[in-house]
Amino acid sequence: MIVIDKIRTWLDQDKSVRKVAEDLQLTSELILLVRMMFADGALKPEELENFKRICKIAFDIPEEDVPKVIEYLQDFGYETSIDDAVAMFEGLEWERKKTLLVHLLSIAKSDNEVHVSEAELIRKTSALLGLSAEEIAKLRES
Repeated sequence: MIVIDKIRTWLDQDKSVRKVAEDLQLTSELILLVRMMFADGALKPEELENFKRICKIAFDIPEEDVPKVIEYLQDFGYETSIDDAVAMFEGLEWERKKTLLVHLLSIAKSDNEVHVSEAELIRKTSALLGLSAEEIAKLRES
């Protein structure tokens, strides 16, 4: 019984990484969110906590799995450009695009300051998604 429990624990540990690896849209969104965390040049604790919260609430990724997910994204997503990541969302409905931008804005506002590089990432992502400046402004206010 102990061996089976150890195997189950080992398999469950990588469950979140497998979930991300098997879903290109999820991988793309997480890559964009990680890029947002580092857009201002430094990872702030508030940004990481917010990222963990988003992972838990929006994607059902437990907080304790987030470091392994980030490691996976760094290992396998480093060559993914912003354009490539956003391309996964092009054909999706407005609500899904809106959710992506809300998550990006949430990370950007985590430290109570939207830096120029963060605003540029939001602008570029929005443009690639085909969203207008008015639509972005509405999201920023929420």
